[in-house]
Amino acid sequence: MASELIVVKIGSNVLTDAQGRLDKRSFRRIAGQIKKFYQQDKHLIVVSSGAITCGTERLKIDYQQRTIPQKQAAAAVGQSLLMNYYTKFLRPIPLGQVLLTAYAVSNKERAQNLRNTIDQLLKMRVIPIINENDSVVVDEIKFGDNDLLSAQVAALVKADRLLIMTDIDGLYDGNPRKNKSAQLLRVVDKITPEIIKMAGGAGTRKGTGGMFSKVRAAKLATEAKVETFIVNGFRQNILFDALKHTAECTWFKVCV
Repeated sequence: MASELIVVKIGSNVLTDAQGRLDKRSFRRIAGQIKKFYQQDKHLIVVSSGAITCGTERLKIDYQQRTIPQKQAAAAVGQSLLMNYYTKFLRPIPLGQVLLTAYAVSNKERAQNLRNTIDQLLKMRVIPIINENDSVVVDEIKFGDNDLLSAQVAALVKADRLLIMTDIDGLYDGNPRKNKSAQLLRVVDKITPEIIKMAGGAGTRKGTGGMFSKVRAAKLATEAKVETFIVNGFRQNILFDALKHTAECTWFKVCV
């Protein structure tokens, strides 16, 4: 196995446009970077949101009025749409879909089985595309967002780095959408209560994870010795620039 294992979490707000439709330009931009990693013999795991959003658009369900059963139905429809796009833009790289519930990670035996499956896929040069199984999940076993899922997966497989892609450059000391003087935190040595407080706020209507969930995920990952970045998925070559520490992003150092 290659010396470097990278987990990339892709938020639904990065994959879709303002109307909640799949954005081919985003898929193409992100897929190009993933292909380059793959060609460099890096092992890659993709944790992708977007299934419910894709299904909601296809089924013409009102975003604001969705019931839980409608969201689950949308997930069932949206998963195939999401995988079709990944297959199209990452061709000819082989992909494997893995749908999880929180129980699969929290249960020791199931977690080991999951790790064995992922390890085997990586050895066979297959990129796992992981998402929460929203079609069957219930509140008691729900991750809540794919930020936390990506951190749990990264910790489970002992990844080297976790990159969380969203629609903002990273963690700011204020809300940059309301405060133009807010400053981007480029390096976070330790996630303190003050850092967590800075991350307060909701996500977009297309996703469940705001900055709070991303910082919470970064805390879980860095405590498991996984270097973590929050990056803007709309920037060109952001994954490579982040790893070179030349990007406008937030880098969370590993806890020591």
